[in-house]
Amino acid sequence: MIEIRALASNPDRSRHPDGHLAEIRLIADVCHNLPWADQPQPAGEYDGLVYTWQTANDFQRSWLRKHLARAGIDTTFLEQAPRLPQPATAPDTRPTWKQWQLPRNPTFLAVDSRTLADLVRRAWAVDHHDPTHVPVRTDFIEWFLDHLHPNGRHILRPSRHDETLFQPNGPNDLRQYRAIVTMNDGALIVHHPRLHATDVAGLPTNLHLLRRLQLAAVPPRRQETDAGLWARQHRATHPNCRDCRYRLGNR
Repeated sequence: MIEIRALASNPDRSRHPDGHLAEIRLIADVCHNLPWADQPQPAGEYDGLVYTWQTANDFQRSWLRKHLARAGIDTTFLEQAPRLPQPATAPDTRPTWKQWQLPRNPTFLAVDSRTLADLVRRAWAVDHHDPTHVPVRTDFIEWFLDHLHPNGRHILRPSRHDETLFQPNGPNDLRQYRAIVTMNDGALIVHHPRLHATDVAGLPTNLHLLRRLQLAAVPPRRQETDAGLWARQHRATHPNCRDCRYRLGNR
Protein backbone atom coordinates (compact mmCIF):
# COMPACT_ATOMS: atom_id res chain seq x y z
CA MET A 1 0.00 0.00 0.00
CA ILE A 2 2.84 2.40 0.81
CA GLU A 3 4.49 1.67 -2.53
CA ILE A 4 1.23 2.26 -4.41
CA ARG A 5 0.66 5.56 -2.61
CA ALA A 6 4.24 6.62 -3.32
CA LEU A 7 3.79 5.89 -7.03
CA ALA A 8 0.48 7.76 -7.10
CA SER A 9 2.02 10.87 -5.53
CA ASN A 10 5.36 10.67 -7.35
CA PRO A 11 4.96 9.04 -10.81
CA ASP A 12 8.66 9.54 -11.60
CA ARG A 13 9.46 6.72 -9.15
CA SER A 14 7.96 4.19 -11.55
CA ARG A 15 10.27 1.67 -13.23
CA HIS A 16 7.62 0.15 -15.47
CA PRO A 17 7.92 0.97 -19.20
CA ASP A 18 4.19 1.74 -19.38
CA GLY A 19 4.29 4.23 -16.52
CA HIS A 20 3.21 4.49 -12.89
CA LEU A 21 -0.47 3.61 -13.44
CA ALA A 22 0.46 0.30 -15.06
CA GLU A 23 2.85 -0.40 -12.17
CA ILE A 24 0.15 0.40 -9.59
CA ARG A 25 -2.28 -1.96 -11.32
CA LEU A 26 0.26 -4.81 -11.46
CA ILE A 27 1.22 -4.40 -7.80
CA ALA A 28 -2.45 -4.30 -6.76
CA ASP A 29 -3.15 -7.44 -8.83
CA VAL A 30 -0.27 -9.43 -7.42
CA CYS A 31 -1.09 -8.40 -3.82
CA HIS A 32 -4.74 -9.44 -4.11
CA ASN A 33 -4.19 -13.02 -2.89
CA LEU A 34 -1.30 -12.38 -0.50
CA PRO A 35 -3.28 -11.84 2.73
CA TRP A 36 -3.52 -15.18 4.57
CA ALA A 37 -1.68 -16.92 1.70
CA ASP A 38 0.61 -18.53 4.29
CA GLN A 39 -2.32 -20.19 6.06
CA PRO A 40 -3.14 -23.90 5.53
CA GLN A 41 -5.66 -24.32 2.73
CA PRO A 42 -8.82 -26.47 2.96
CA ALA A 43 -8.74 -29.73 1.04
CA GLY A 44 -9.28 -29.11 -2.64
CA GLU A 45 -8.30 -25.44 -2.52
CA TYR A 46 -5.26 -23.99 -4.29
CA ASP A 47 -2.30 -22.62 -2.39
CA GLY A 48 -2.86 -18.87 -2.54
CA LEU A 49 0.82 -17.93 -2.80
CA VAL A 50 1.56 -20.52 -5.49
CA TYR A 51 -1.49 -19.38 -7.46
CA THR A 52 -0.37 -15.76 -7.19
CA TRP A 53 3.13 -16.67 -8.37
CA GLN A 54 1.97 -18.76 -11.31
CA THR A 55 -0.49 -16.16 -12.58
CA ALA A 56 1.97 -13.26 -12.21
CA ASN A 57 3.87 -11.79 -15.15
CA ASP A 58 7.64 -11.17 -15.21
CA PHE A 59 7.38 -7.72 -13.63
CA GLN A 60 5.15 -9.00 -10.83
CA ARG A 61 7.44 -11.97 -10.10
CA SER A 62 10.42 -9.65 -9.93
CA TRP A 63 8.50 -7.48 -7.47
CA LEU A 64 7.58 -10.53 -5.39
CA ARG A 65 11.16 -11.81 -5.37
CA LYS A 66 12.42 -8.47 -4.10
CA HIS A 67 9.92 -8.20 -1.26
CA LEU A 68 10.03 -11.87 -0.25
CA ALA A 69 13.84 -11.71 -0.17
CA ARG A 70 13.62 -8.72 2.18
CA ALA A 71 11.43 -10.83 4.45
CA GLY A 72 13.95 -13.68 4.33
CA ILE A 73 11.64 -15.99 2.36
CA ASP A 74 13.23 -18.36 -0.15
CA THR A 75 11.23 -18.46 -3.39
CA THR A 76 12.61 -21.83 -4.53
CA PHE A 77 9.39 -23.60 -3.53
CA LEU A 78 7.46 -21.21 -5.74
CA GLU A 79 9.80 -21.68 -8.69
CA GLN A 80 9.59 -25.48 -8.42
CA ALA A 81 5.91 -25.88 -7.50
CA PRO A 82 3.93 -28.11 -9.91
CA ARG A 83 1.71 -26.22 -12.31
CA LEU A 84 -1.77 -25.71 -10.92
CA PRO A 85 -4.72 -26.55 -13.12
CA GLN A 86 -6.71 -23.72 -14.61
CA PRO A 87 -8.19 -21.86 -11.62
CA ALA A 88 -11.56 -21.03 -13.12
CA THR A 89 -13.81 -22.13 -15.96
CA ALA A 90 -17.22 -21.18 -17.31
CA PRO A 91 -20.15 -22.15 -15.06
CA ASP A 92 -22.03 -25.29 -16.06
CA THR A 93 -25.49 -24.90 -17.53
CA ARG A 94 -26.41 -28.59 -17.86
CA PRO A 95 -26.21 -31.37 -15.27
CA THR A 96 -24.22 -34.53 -15.83
CA TRP A 97 -24.92 -37.98 -14.39
CA LYS A 98 -21.64 -37.85 -12.50
CA GLN A 99 -22.69 -34.64 -10.74
CA TRP A 100 -26.43 -35.25 -10.71
CA GLN A 101 -28.39 -33.89 -7.79
CA LEU A 102 -32.10 -33.68 -7.23
CA PRO A 103 -33.45 -30.43 -8.71
CA ARG A 104 -34.19 -27.81 -6.10
CA ASN A 105 -36.54 -24.86 -6.39
CA PRO A 106 -36.55 -24.24 -10.18
CA THR A 107 -36.97 -20.45 -9.92
CA PHE A 108 -35.01 -19.40 -13.00
CA LEU A 109 -35.54 -16.50 -15.38
CA ALA A 110 -33.86 -15.42 -18.60
CA VAL A 111 -33.33 -11.69 -19.17
CA ASP A 112 -31.79 -9.72 -22.00
CA SER A 113 -28.88 -7.34 -21.51
CA ARG A 114 -31.00 -4.20 -21.29
CA THR A 115 -33.22 -5.74 -18.61
CA LEU A 116 -30.26 -6.99 -16.58
CA ALA A 117 -28.61 -3.57 -16.79
CA ASP A 118 -31.83 -1.87 -15.62
CA LEU A 119 -32.16 -4.29 -12.69
CA VAL A 120 -28.56 -3.73 -11.60
CA ARG A 121 -28.73 0.08 -11.87
CA ARG A 122 -32.03 0.31 -10.00
CA ALA A 123 -30.63 -1.72 -7.12
CA TRP A 124 -27.29 0.11 -7.05
CA ALA A 125 -29.07 3.48 -6.84
CA VAL A 126 -30.59 2.66 -3.43
CA ASP A 127 -27.92 0.38 -1.99
CA HIS A 128 -25.87 1.43 1.05
CA HIS A 129 -22.26 2.05 0.07
CA ASP A 130 -18.94 2.86 1.67
CA PRO A 131 -18.31 6.40 0.31
CA THR A 132 -14.61 5.60 -0.13
CA HIS A 133 -15.33 2.90 -2.72
CA VAL A 134 -18.42 4.30 -4.47
CA PRO A 135 -16.68 5.90 -7.50
CA VAL A 136 -14.53 2.86 -8.26
CA ARG A 137 -17.39 0.41 -7.75
CA THR A 138 -19.75 2.51 -9.85
CA ASP A 139 -17.21 2.60 -12.67
CA PHE A 140 -16.75 -1.16 -12.51
CA ILE A 141 -20.50 -1.78 -12.64
CA GLU A 142 -20.85 0.45 -15.70
CA TRP A 143 -17.81 -1.23 -17.27
CA PHE A 144 -19.38 -4.63 -16.64
CA LEU A 145 -22.73 -3.59 -18.13
CA ASP A 146 -21.00 -2.10 -21.17
CA HIS A 147 -19.42 -5.50 -21.82
CA LEU A 148 -22.59 -7.60 -21.76
CA HIS A 149 -23.32 -9.40 -24.99
CA PRO A 150 -25.76 -7.20 -26.96
CA ASN A 151 -27.94 -10.22 -27.71
CA GLY A 152 -27.20 -12.06 -24.48
CA ARG A 153 -29.80 -14.14 -22.66
CA HIS A 154 -28.73 -14.14 -19.05
CA ILE A 155 -30.06 -16.58 -16.44
CA LEU A 156 -31.10 -15.44 -12.95
CA ARG A 157 -32.10 -17.26 -9.80
CA PRO A 158 -32.12 -16.36 -6.08
CA SER A 159 -29.04 -17.33 -4.10
CA ARG A 160 -29.45 -20.47 -2.02
CA HIS A 161 -28.93 -20.67 1.72
CA ASP A 162 -25.78 -22.80 1.35
CA GLU A 163 -24.06 -20.41 -1.06
CA THR A 164 -21.65 -17.64 -0.12
CA LEU A 165 -23.48 -14.42 0.70
CA PHE A 166 -21.16 -11.64 -0.40
CA GLN A 167 -23.29 -8.93 1.24
CA PRO A 168 -26.17 -9.22 3.69
CA ASN A 169 -29.69 -8.83 2.38
CA GLY A 170 -31.25 -5.38 2.40
CA PRO A 171 -31.86 -2.56 2.69
CA ASN A 172 -35.54 -3.17 2.01
CA ASP A 173 -35.95 -5.96 -0.54
CA LEU A 174 -32.41 -6.13 -1.96
CA ARG A 175 -31.34 -9.74 -2.31
CA GLN A 176 -28.34 -11.52 -3.78
CA TYR A 177 -28.94 -13.48 -6.98
CA ARG A 178 -26.87 -15.94 -8.93
CA ALA A 179 -26.56 -14.99 -12.61
CA ILE A 180 -25.07 -16.85 -15.55
CA VAL A 181 -24.03 -13.96 -17.77
CA THR A 182 -22.92 -13.92 -21.41
CA MET A 183 -20.16 -11.38 -22.06
CA ASN A 184 -19.48 -9.63 -25.36
CA ASP A 185 -16.96 -12.26 -26.47
CA GLY A 186 -19.48 -15.06 -25.86
CA ALA A 187 -17.88 -16.17 -22.58
CA LEU A 188 -20.15 -17.44 -19.82
CA ILE A 189 -19.39 -16.16 -16.34
CA VAL A 190 -21.06 -16.35 -12.95
CA HIS A 191 -22.12 -13.13 -11.24
CA HIS A 192 -23.82 -12.36 -7.90
CA PRO A 193 -25.74 -9.08 -8.26
CA ARG A 194 -27.90 -7.59 -5.51
CA LEU A 195 -31.30 -6.83 -7.02
CA HIS A 196 -34.73 -5.73 -5.88
CA ALA A 197 -36.71 -8.92 -5.20
CA THR A 198 -39.91 -7.18 -6.29
CA ASP A 199 -38.33 -6.21 -9.63
CA VAL A 200 -37.25 -9.78 -10.27
CA ALA A 201 -40.61 -11.20 -9.13
CA GLY A 202 -42.32 -8.98 -11.70
CA LEU A 203 -40.43 -10.53 -14.61
CA PRO A 204 -42.22 -13.16 -16.73
CA THR A 205 -41.41 -16.84 -16.26
CA ASN A 206 -39.92 -17.41 -19.70
CA LEU A 207 -38.03 -20.68 -19.38
CA HIS A 208 -39.65 -24.06 -20.03
CA LEU A 209 -40.15 -26.17 -16.89
CA LEU A 210 -37.76 -28.85 -18.17
CA ARG A 211 -35.03 -26.24 -18.67
CA ARG A 212 -35.58 -24.84 -15.19
CA LEU A 213 -35.35 -28.35 -13.71
CA GLN A 214 -32.11 -28.95 -15.62
CA LEU A 215 -30.62 -25.73 -14.31
CA ALA A 216 -31.75 -26.51 -10.77
CA ALA A 217 -29.84 -29.80 -10.89
CA VAL A 218 -26.52 -28.16 -11.82
CA PRO A 219 -24.31 -27.81 -8.72
CA PRO A 220 -22.19 -24.64 -8.64
CA ARG A 221 -18.46 -25.30 -8.66
CA ARG A 222 -15.82 -23.58 -6.58
CA GLN A 223 -13.68 -22.41 -9.47
CA GLU A 224 -16.04 -20.58 -11.79
CA THR A 225 -15.02 -17.54 -13.80
CA ASP A 226 -16.61 -14.43 -12.33
CA ALA A 227 -16.76 -10.80 -13.47
CA GLY A 228 -13.45 -9.89 -11.83
CA LEU A 229 -11.50 -12.77 -13.40
CA TRP A 230 -13.05 -12.14 -16.80
CA ALA A 231 -12.22 -8.43 -16.52
CA ARG A 232 -8.60 -9.19 -15.73
CA GLN A 233 -8.29 -11.48 -18.75
CA HIS A 234 -10.16 -9.06 -21.00
CA ARG A 235 -7.92 -6.11 -20.11
CA ALA A 236 -4.86 -8.24 -20.85
CA THR A 237 -6.11 -9.50 -24.22
CA HIS A 238 -8.00 -6.40 -25.39
CA PRO A 239 -5.95 -3.37 -24.29
CA ASN A 240 -7.63 -1.16 -26.90
CA CYS A 241 -11.22 -2.23 -26.26
CA ARG A 242 -13.58 0.62 -27.20
CA ASP A 243 -15.92 -0.17 -24.30
CA CYS A 244 -13.22 -0.04 -21.63
CA ARG A 245 -14.01 3.17 -19.78
CA TYR A 246 -12.75 1.61 -16.55
CA ARG A 247 -9.08 1.08 -15.68
CA LEU A 248 -7.64 -0.03 -12.37
CA GLY A 249 -5.81 2.96 -10.96
CA ASN A 250 -6.97 5.27 -13.75
CA ARG A 251 -10.59 6.35 -13.85
